[in-house]
Amino acid sequence: MQWFMKHSLNNKDSVVYRVIVHAIALVENGLVWALAVWLVLSDSEWGRAGGWLLLGCKGLMLLTTAVGLLVHPAKALRIFAGRYRFARRPLRGIGQALTRFVWELPQLWTGYLFAQWRNIVGRVERVDTLEGVTFVTGRHWVPRAYAGVSLGCFANMWVSGSIGDDFEQYAQHSPFNIFRHEYGHTVDSQLWGWLYLPVVGLPSLVSQALGLSPKARHRHDDFWAERRADRFGKRFFQ
Repeated sequence: MQWFMKHSLNNKDSVVYRVIVHAIALVENGLVWALAVWLVLSDSEWGRAGGWLLLGCKGLMLLTTAVGLLVHPAKALRIFAGRYRFARRPLRGIGQALTRFVWELPQLWTGYLFAQWRNIVGRVERVDTLEGVTFVTGRHWVPRAYAGVSLGCFANMWVSGSIGDDFEQYAQHSPFNIFRHEYGHTVDSQLWGWLYLPVVGLPSLVSQALGLSPKARHRHDDFWAERRADRFGKRFFQ
């Protein structure tokens, strides 16, 4: 057993580790498709509506992927592959695989569609994956400004200036630690699952809007979800 842990799960380049995480991903994707078909064939009107909703979302993802491949194929492929990229640390990566495709389904699909849409309209400059999270980065329209929106394993980023060739180095030391912060949100996504959008995502969006006014007393960085993201990012993004 000790030999197995040392040479398999504790080795980020292990074939065993890659097989495990991708097998989990395959099974969970299959479960979603099976659930959609089962609901469509059910006797319940609500069940059929839910099944068609799942199939419709799947179809929309296929459509945006296809259009992205026609417009900006290399970036579209990297975004698509991002759903199946996991952390270098095996136990962290297995945890991502276990939660990503069912427990985090709403934000995974939302983040993927948003990333592919940005790519289709030409708002993506680069796509990088680090520690199981895919950073889809474009140019911020305000000088010296940085922003991000994390949905599932996709962090849609807007930055000023050039990132350079060493993305990992930049992400680890980015201005305002914005990449580390957004990575922290992805950890919260794993914890909250289907509740992430109503409990974390939408309140954070409202908090951000409230803090935009120069006269506002509310400070977005002090919002509980943002402070949690800072703590999680500092702990796991290394």
